[in-house]
Amino acid sequence: MECKDFYKMNQRNVVSCVNLYPKQSVGEPSIIKDKDKVLKLCRRLKKCTLDDLISFLETDEDIIKTALLYLVNEGFIQEREELIIYMDKHQAKKGHIENKNLNLMIELRTPEETDIIIKGFCLEIPPHKLCELVNLKKSCVCNYYGVFRKMIYDKQFSSLLQLFFEKPQQGRYRKFYEKYAYFYVYNNQVFVCDKLLRASIENNFTKPEIREFKNMYCYLARIESHNINENYMFYRLAEYIWRRNKEYKDLYEDLIKLIA
Repeated sequence: MECKDFYKMNQRNVVSCVNLYPKQSVGEPSIIKDKDKVLKLCRRLKKCTLDDLISFLETDEDIIKTALLYLVNEGFIQEREELIIYMDKHQAKKGHIENKNLNLMIELRTPEETDIIIKGFCLEIPPHKLCELVNLKKSCVCNYYGVFRKMIYDKQFSSLLQLFFEKPQQGRYRKFYEKYAYFYVYNNQVFVCDKLLRASIENNFTKPEIREFKNMYCYLARIESHNINENYMFYRLAEYIWRRNKEYKDLYEDLIKLIA
């Protein structure tokens, strides 16, 4: 075989391989279509399992799981153990979901005590010190702090899902305490997640996003290096990201809005 014939044959093979990976269309992202397929099937089945969805849909399992996260967050479905339940229009709850535990905890305290707890959290006053100011047990103050951290995590995770479904991004992961945390960057803001979000087509980090992610990871690693407790790790990471480069006044106002 002549060299030029060999070159032409290989060139055809390269072209055929490239065509296996279609470019992203300018229109609707493919992940939106995948999400709509999952929603339609859940609506039709009313109750199903993840295995049911996988068997009916010609879609990767991880993409289905990501779609389910979005649908749960939007209130279209509920997950009870291994059962996926479709919620009709009257049952669906979109947007902010009240934290009943926090409301009950606030009712048990005076407005002044609640304000002190909120300010103490924003100022990073340790629970064993703040409990002396509000006449509460250390464990009680820790419970308030834990609820605040969960609300911060849930809010940023909800925002992340919205952004990811608008523009899917290839997440990056880092290891803390033998657990993987997954990171995404949108509009110069870093988001953390305990699950890897997947889409058929994902965008890579841009250079500014890579720089912001590296800066944030160094900041998180430095803080976590002084912490020996791996419990609620993802909530703490979200809290550190939330605190970064913010003054006390901004933190206080932001947390008040989150609780209201």
